[in-house]
Amino acid sequence: MDVVVGRVEEVRRDGCRVVDVRGRPVGVISVGEEFFAVSDRCPHMGASMCTGSLSGTFVEAGPQELVYGMDERVIRCPWHGWEFDLETGRSLLEPERVGLKTYRVTQQDGQVVLHTGA
Repeated sequence: MDVVVGRVEEVRRDGCRVVDVRGRPVGVISVGEEFFAVSDRCPHMGASMCTGSLSGTFVEAGPQELVYGMDERVIRCPWHGWEFDLETGRSLLEPERVGLKTYRVTQQDGQVVLHTGA
């Protein structure tokens, strides 16, 4: 099932737009020229991820060396700060155990389209 989220310019202006997919909220997030979509509920206690923030994090650059990276690719829960990779949905703290469901998003005829796979 495909869901038209809105015009590209509108979704970019909003930054994050929540749409209903079979009774579940999905956040469609604009980052530069790209769009990402993740479940809008944090798996910890259910906060809306779209009311959280986008940022980066420290990534390994070498032995015992960290640098700032993943700029605007980390979504942070507004309640308790749980962080997730916006592209994969995986938790930065426990990537093998915790994550957000992700969805494919495309642009078609000036519209942002969410592809739910069903």
